[in-house]
Amino acid sequence: MNARSLSKNRRAAKPQKPNKPYADIPLTAHASGKWCTKVRGKIHYFGTWDDPDTALQEWLEVRDELLGGADPKRNDDRADVARLCNTFLDSKDQQREQGDLSLRTLNDYHDACKRFADFIGKGRFLDGLTVADFARYRSSFPKTWGPTRINSEITRLGVVLKYAYEVELVNKPLRTGPNFKRVSQKRQRLHRATKPKKLFSAAELHQLLDAANFQMRAMILLGINAGYGNADCGRMQISSIDFSKAWIEGLREKTAVERAAWLWPETRAALKVAIENRYGNLPNSLADNVSVTKRRQAWFHEGRSAEPLSAEFKKLTTKVGCYREGVGFNSPRHKFETIGGNCKDQIATIYVIGHFDATMADVYREGIDPQRIRDVCKHVRAWWKAGSRSPRRRKVA
Repeated sequence: MNARSLSKNRRAAKPQKPNKPYADIPLTAHASGKWCTKVRGKIHYFGTWDDPDTALQEWLEVRDELLGGADPKRNDDRADVARLCNTFLDSKDQQREQGDLSLRTLNDYHDACKRFADFIGKGRFLDGLTVADFARYRSSFPKTWGPTRINSEITRLGVVLKYAYEVELVNKPLRTGPNFKRVSQKRQRLHRATKPKKLFSAAELHQLLDAANFQMRAMILLGINAGYGNADCGRMQISSIDFSKAWIEGLREKTAVERAAWLWPETRAALKVAIENRYGNLPNSLADNVSVTKRRQAWFHEGRSAEPLSAEFKKLTTKVGCYREGVGFNSPRHKFETIGGNCKDQIATIYVIGHFDATMADVYREGIDPQRIRDVCKHVRAWWKAGSRSPRRRKVA
């Protein structure tokens, strides 16, 4: 055997694998000349030995999808979760600037997108999302969430996923599967049955009014007299009140629906006291507000999760001894709807609280007789006044 044949039969020396460029890189050098890592029992390759930074970047782009069990194909044209959330929120921000979306709703969408992206992975490609991914996300909801919170989360995410198809980020609608569904109406009713009714009795309302300061007294009376809620009271303008006619009317900002109410004598008196005792040195933006806080701020701030009016009302209910979890400042509004409906004029009751009945009749209806509004408000006042009477003592036999 000559030297030439020996050289041919001798195995070529393997190139020496490079060391990791830094200790925390999650990749190792492979004999093929690439960097690699094993995920779910399968080896995946990235870049080349001489360019570990590019290999690391390729790994980071598909890491979340690989760890989630998908088999991604790196392609710059494929949209990922981060791209969907960012473009969706940009679109909603434009709607907010145009006045078609409230700041609170925009914030709710932002929170829903963040929760979903953090759980699924911002780098997951949309066309790689599976039914199992949505089932896992549904199972991750906190146990403290009730049916209303769960349904809101699923509905918001459904809007986001629908947007992905509408703007052609995916070629077909994303399937979420049978387990990513809203809570059934039956379960909602069962859950609601375990909670206290969001109502105060007439006697409790009298106790709250007796203990309230001049501003809170006026706002509670607006709730039970006219079905006003937190935002309604916080935004209420002096110019909307006609004391000579005992009347208040305007457009409810939340629903853009006309509303009106006849003001009780007690409500008129409380409003006059609140206006006369307003804090001075108010900014121009609050010059027409009926009530402001001691810090010269509005009682309602759009988009904030913590509202000063709700916090102040909780202090009052705790002081009086009628605080109940889940029963807040909107309770008088609930009570107006409940008691007002008993006067057998639901249309007038809805008109006072600023809702719409979503029927064709609502489209055709061009106003309402003011007397019907007075009748509803007087009916609720009669119920409220009856609660101030002391109970009769039983005669001792």
